[in-house]
Amino acid sequence: MSIPKSILQHHLWDINKDSRHEATTSNIRLHYDRAKLICQESVIATRDPTVLTISSIHLNLCIGTIARFRGSQPHLTRILDDLIQFRVCGEFMLTEIGHGLDARNLETTATMLEDGSYVLNTPNFAAAKAMPPTTPLAGIPRVAVVFARLIVRNDDRGVKPFLVPINDEWEMHRGVTSRALPIRPGTKPLDHAITTFKDVRLGPGALLGSAAKAEDQRADFFDQIWRVSVGTIALSFASISSLKVSGCIAGLYSQKRRVAAGRGSETTAVINFSTQSRPVLKALAHSEVLEVYALWTVREFMDPEHSVDVRRGLAAAFKALVTRSSRTMTELVERCGWQGLFAHNQINELALSFQGNSIAEGDTLVLCIRLASEVLMGKYRLPEPTHQDSPLAKYERGLFQEATEKVQSLSGGHRGEGFNSGILPRCRGLVEAMGQRMAYEAAARVETVLPEVLDVFVMSCIREDPSWYTEHGELTRAQIWHDEEDAYRQLFPLLPKLIERSGAQDYIAAPMIEEEKLEKFTLGLATFGLDEDVISGSVRKRHSKL
Repeated sequence: MSIPKSILQHHLWDINKDSRHEATTSNIRLHYDRAKLICQESVIATRDPTVLTISSIHLNLCIGTIARFRGSQPHLTRILDDLIQFRVCGEFMLTEIGHGLDARNLETTATMLEDGSYVLNTPNFAAAKAMPPTTPLAGIPRVAVVFARLIVRNDDRGVKPFLVPINDEWEMHRGVTSRALPIRPGTKPLDHAITTFKDVRLGPGALLGSAAKAEDQRADFFDQIWRVSVGTIALSFASISSLKVSGCIAGLYSQKRRVAAGRGSETTAVINFSTQSRPVLKALAHSEVLEVYALWTVREFMDPEHSVDVRRGLAAAFKALVTRSSRTMTELVERCGWQGLFAHNQINELALSFQGNSIAEGDTLVLCIRLASEVLMGKYRLPEPTHQDSPLAKYERGLFQEATEKVQSLSGGHRGEGFNSGILPRCRGLVEAMGQRMAYEAAARVETVLPEVLDVFVMSCIREDPSWYTEHGELTRAQIWHDEEDAYRQLFPLLPKLIERSGAQDYIAAPMIEEEKLEKFTLGLATFGLDEDVISGSVRKRHSKL
């Protein structure tokens, strides 16, 4: 969901603030203030990726986890109210320096004392929590859902979630240490940190859920972190919005930017070159198809008829395709030249920010390995194709047939070297193929998706692995080139319509899309030398004509 226009009028969303990337206290607090505004309006921000990070952890991972236990632990109502009103900021601390993909083996401990209270400890360097924001720089009290091994009379009861106070407005709570990480390249400042605990005392009500050892600890662990699967979908929604905004920015810039068309004085907009227009059209086409696919995925994910494994699989396939499509943003950066490199023009900032989405809420590659492996082993299946004869359905079926034959030829099972070298490298492609097919089928059922958009989506998917289609006699190389050219040619005249119906204009702050905005931005830069130069003169001349 996008930010309502009324919120964008708030002084916190002044475009001039968006160019502040220094890791100062005031710049960091800006994004928490924005997150508070967003959370109180019950929407998710997309214009400021840092706000999205804060609010998604706060709303989905922290509040979502705690809320599951409110019925059996009514004392949680008060902290939930504080979190919902953003009087307190919530965090979610699962990953450790030494335990990311194997978080089930985390080492942080919470030892139960005789009076039913707990002592939380980080036993070694590898057990330090990474990388949720935990410093007092935000100027707001903070609590976290911290996952730790519950130890009762020297008995390891497994990984359990605990509600832990982290800091108040000014300082860390006793025994909690936060070390601020460097700012991620190209992103707005956020106080990501490495966090450790030393003899942190927690009350009996800090444990979320039962202290009993689960019979199936693997299933119990995945149940405890269920909100991560929800986040797998939620963060990918934001990536779709970012792809849409980036496509619009690059499209508007490319329509404005002109180059010489020959030896004379005639010029042409760079958008008229196919190498410039195709990445823009691809980004906008994929964002439209993915939006429909997102809604379909949410409906299927919420279907109680599906098993937990199928629901996780749907989320993984959705994220895999969104992550793949989002890579188009990097090409859009290049197509905007030197201006595309700078964060104030948004595309590169969005690309770098949402590169983290491939890791956050489940590493995309690992999710793909798990999903593809379990499908190949027959544990479950995702929804079957409804368009059996579509190119993307044939492609998915063909890839899985190849992989199945490979599995049948192996010895040593899914833990063997043959599976490692022969199947794991195929897994991402297998899952992306499932995602492409499901996205196509979801979009084909919706009348608002233009056939020209769908054609570009299909041809761009085929272009990613043309050898399969030629090898299996589906298309010749010449046909692929022809059909791809025709698809983009048919969609190109609709570019202004695609930009208009995207609804992205209100969320674009990039000055490079308009001459006047670019001049105003340039005039506001730190200046050394003459106060009066051609830039200041040009701006003054423009305003004198108004």
